[in-house]
Amino acid sequence: MKKWFVYAFVALFVTACGNKTKETEELLDSLMIAGDTILAESEALPPMFCVGHDSKYHLVLYWTDVKEPKKTKDNEEWFDEIYKKWALQEILRRNAEQYTNLLVGKDIVKVKYVDEILKDPDGNTPSIGQMHVRNDIPSLCARFDVVDAKNRKKAENGVVLVTDEYLETHTRLSVKSMNTSTKKLPANVVKSLEKKYGMSVSRSVLVATIGDKYSWGVVQFKGEYKKASKGKDDDKACLALNVLTDGKNVWSTEEIGYYISDGEMGWNVDDDGEYIPCDIAAAFEGPKGIELCYTHGAPESYEEGMFYQRNNEMVQDTYEMYQTMIDEVRPIWKKDFAIMDKMYHADDGSEKDVVLSKWAHCYIDYGNEWIWLRDSDDKHGAFFIYKDGKYQLIAVENFMHKPSRCEKDGISYLKLSGPAGGPAWNTVVYAFKDGKRLWRLTVLEVYGEIDGCWLNNKEISKEEGSRYMESIPEGENINANFINIPK
Repeated sequence: MKKWFVYAFVALFVTACGNKTKETEELLDSLMIAGDTILAESEALPPMFCVGHDSKYHLVLYWTDVKEPKKTKDNEEWFDEIYKKWALQEILRRNAEQYTNLLVGKDIVKVKYVDEILKDPDGNTPSIGQMHVRNDIPSLCARFDVVDAKNRKKAENGVVLVTDEYLETHTRLSVKSMNTSTKKLPANVVKSLEKKYGMSVSRSVLVATIGDKYSWGVVQFKGEYKKASKGKDDDKACLALNVLTDGKNVWSTEEIGYYISDGEMGWNVDDDGEYIPCDIAAAFEGPKGIELCYTHGAPESYEEGMFYQRNNEMVQDTYEMYQTMIDEVRPIWKKDFAIMDKMYHADDGSEKDVVLSKWAHCYIDYGNEWIWLRDSDDKHGAFFIYKDGKYQLIAVENFMHKPSRCEKDGISYLKLSGPAGGPAWNTVVYAFKDGKRLWRLTVLEVYGEIDGCWLNNKEISKEEGSRYMESIPEGENINANFINIPK
């Protein structure tokens, strides 16, 4: 982050907090960097980003803990950056009610601050710095709601959140996204950047036009970027630029990637060697220049922040790069375990004195979310499905009947089988397809011969039961990493 912007948001923080108190003076002292002179003049509170949703609200995901960070021996090397992130987040938290405008395309949807999520259902701090694909996984965040319910659908695509003061002091510019597979930045812009860096451009992309004179895009250079600052591991670097131009002037920021060879380089996971452009979610002409609200989506990350045009330079301020969670399963809370435990002990096949003490997500089929609970000795347990907001008890296991799974022709099977006393052997099979249970088959064998069969608790012939059994593949072990149920 450039030093001028450190002071810009310090000034914002002072404005938001009112007159300078002792605490404010201490905040300013902690953010001062030797060699700089004065604070930047105060501006309106900066834009924020709604990049998460739950079942009803828009979420501004926090990027650090809400507690003020303290310098220690372990963090002193990067403490200034930690504190800057906290201070920017604190601007939002102390002024959340002023953020009443959600920008949606060319329109504005009025919103209101509702509350914060500071604890998960178990009373712990929710996840920080992660974007969840599931609405029922809590994140540390501020929640906002649409003022007029009729605009709820329209507001779903809104990202940028601003105050009335910001709109009054900034002129909003239109943003028109382009087909990035065919459009390129102007040739004179590309040539000027090749001259500046002494490198050849391998790729030029026009991402958007802004207002009536600005173009936004990306250039990517060939070969190794030898002038890049070296990290401790001295990895070779490659270079791409975020570019803003008005046709005559060109402003840019560097994006440093990893360079292995001309045919192998990258900035993000699975980017196929091409830097992924930043999208402009909103653009403004401010008192000191262009201000661009950007998002940057990559296969496993999502970034939000601002580009500022200042003193004939472009400065990038990244609020956060969130990890995007893929193929997530729903967390299990203490109250959920209580529900499942009650269901288990109410089942005829359960043991009264058994304590289910550990659990795991497990794979039986793709159509359902399976939870496996067991006692500490792995002698008793139960399989549940979480579906449509409810838990379903599917099967109870005991020390005699062991579980396995198998698949065939799009049908998944959960099998529990074991001795039933003397020469008898009992097998229970549950069949699932596309997330729905098809049937439950119970087969009792004596000396290896079928003695009785029941389909969905109704007796069927031995011949029909035999046909069912012959169609079911051999079972395989169910893999699961058990952890203790929280007390």
